[in-house]
Amino acid sequence: MADYITPILGLVLVVSFVLLYLMNVRIKQLERELKDIRSRVAVTDEELLRLTKDIEDFKKLRI
Repeated sequence: MADYITPILGLVLVVSFVLLYLMNVRIKQLERELKDIRSRVAVTDEELLRLTKDIEDFKKLRI
């Protein structure tokens, strides 16, 4: 019985390491995507502030 347990546990260990590696790769991909999204949001925030200021300036001109 002990002859079967050692290879099975070794295989489980190898599979666990492979899954850890794959999860690490996926986390890196998600971090890159999050960084890209944050940079787009930052630009959008700046554009929104600029648009708000332009609207306020336009309101002042109309009065």
